[in-house]
Amino acid sequence: MLNTFWRLHAGVYRFSRVGAGAGPTVTLVGGVHGNERIGVEVLDALRLALLRAAPLSTANNLFPRITRGSVTLVYGNPRAQRIGKRGSEPHADLNRCFPRDLLEIPEQELDSNYEQRRAKELAPLFAASDLLVDLHSTNKPSPPFVRLSGYDKVPAQLMRISGRLPTKMLLLDPKHLIGDGNVALTDEFVGVHGGMGICYESGLASDLSQTKIDSITRSILQILHHDMEAIEFVDADGQIRSSENVRLDEVQESVQLSARDAYEITEVFKLTSNGFRWADGVGDENFQCIPAGKPIGFIEREPFTVNYDSHVVFPKIQSLWKIDAPLGWLTRRISA
Repeated sequence: MLNTFWRLHAGVYRFSRVGAGAGPTVTLVGGVHGNERIGVEVLDALRLALLRAAPLSTANNLFPRITRGSVTLVYGNPRAQRIGKRGSEPHADLNRCFPRDLLEIPEQELDSNYEQRRAKELAPLFAASDLLVDLHSTNKPSPPFVRLSGYDKVPAQLMRISGRLPTKMLLLDPKHLIGDGNVALTDEFVGVHGGMGICYESGLASDLSQTKIDSITRSILQILHHDMEAIEFVDADGQIRSSENVRLDEVQESVQLSARDAYEITEVFKLTSNGFRWADGVGDENFQCIPAGKPIGFIEREPFTVNYDSHVVFPKIQSLWKIDAPLGWLTRRISA
């Protein structure tokens, strides 16, 4: 029996299968920011394979078949994707449009911009997800990393699933500081509605190498197959097969999960009317370490410093600077 699919909204495709058992609702998201193409590339590969249009080279040229529940592919911001920009208009950001109470806010009380309307459209789907993985990339050089928000202690299942993704780096945001202290991002919205939300940052947005796309796709397949038990693999004749590429090495898995480099967001710093400039050599990459007391930047002529060794994440490119909006966030290294 083949997978079946429905187009729920523009750029939203849900796959299930007649005869499949009850199971988890898994949502995979890419292209929330239109200039971050890698998530779209991963979704394209998965969509074609689920439709039986093209096999997955990352799974020994097999096809994924739904065994229980559903898998939904969400192309987050089609309008921004079409123009290759972060949002549909300057400073628009779909990934700040998911407050905790979005389901209860009447549409007429929302701003009329496209991102707000798109978030309202996607909110019921996200709120009903058992697992959401949102694929992103960065505007400045960065190692790949996982971001998990809203947990003083991350649940073991979420740690295990997020550990499948191709990185050892983990960024924790227990106080929702990315959203200025409020739930605002896709993965956070899922988390406060009872599901598991994961944000994966693949590194520099311009890196669309096939190797990177394949490594992310393989990790997603491992999550779907091993953790969520939502898919199996079949050949072109519909015969169930084992995919060596997706099989887990338990020893390697144990090492990966115990060797994660963890950071916690400690504060946000914003642009004021007094201006800002980065200190020499600072602000060009993610996770750059600035020793305690050393300038991170300057506000007018006053140095901006903190009394701990900090690491800058999401340093904004100048085209995204806006008064009272974040210039970046500071983190500190912690034990995972």
